Amino acid sequence: MKELKQRSVEKEPTVWIGKSGVTDALLGQVDRQLDANEIVKVKVHKTSPEDAEIAELANKIGEKTTSEIVDVRGRTFTIYRQKKARKSAPKARRRAVSA
Repeated sequence: MKELKQRSVEKEPTVWIGKSGVTDALLGQVDRQLDANEIVKVKVHKTSPEDAEIAELANKIGEKTTSEIVDVRGRTFTIYRQKKARKSAPKARRRAVSA
């Protein structure tokens, strides 16, 4: 967890919660970024209609994306989800083409 917090400090926010609040589209974007990067930093703008505490908002997003909260600082939080191991597809054999 300590390593994740260090990575979190160095990372810039890649998702912003604005006027629309937490929508299905936003959750989908967070989910895709977690699949690609494991760690996502989220910034909550002051214009966000979310009345909840930032930590509560982070918990809500964490639950819906099955991820863990790494760090909450001010209006910014970082979440983490370990990448799923990919199953490698069997490689197709190439046939030599004769002329």
